[in-house]
Amino acid sequence: MRTVVFDLDGTLADTSADLVAAANTCFRGLGHGDLLDPVADALTAFHGGRAMLRLGFSRLGRVDEALVDAQYPVLLAAYADGIDTHTRLYPGAVDAVEALRSAGYATAICTNKPEGLAETLMQRLGVRGLFGSLIGADTLPTRKPDVAPYLAAVR
Repeated sequence: MRTVVFDLDGTLADTSADLVAAANTCFRGLGHGDLLDPVADALTAFHGGRAMLRLGFSRLGRVDEALVDAQYPVLLAAYADGIDTHTRLYPGAVDAVEALRSAGYATAICTNKPEGLAETLMQRLGVRGLFGSLIGADTLPTRKPDVAPYLAAVR
């Protein structure tokens, strides 16, 4: 069967505000306040949690990879707590997926978001049933842009 594989963050849904909020939770916990802006730093959110942490710490004049690594689990926990506070599907996203399915295409998601978080988000947005498979950053030993996650999504 022909399959269309979608990314999640920045393709099907605007998740940036919730991702930025999770990073800011880390910075507040360290006594720095909010270092990221949900509008100005939205694009950085789509590069992942560590990219947001690095950007915030760079605004303090230092990027310590050990601190980034230490705060990453804190960011993931904060994101899990507020995963759908501001996240919205892009206008027309559901219509496009439904049109593809009506035309005989299978649909899947391949994301660099951890699989459990992606599953939770898609369930809460009410669209998990539109996708036959969901491959996350931790589903396989490799992640995008490696070809293996894409191939797994279409199996």
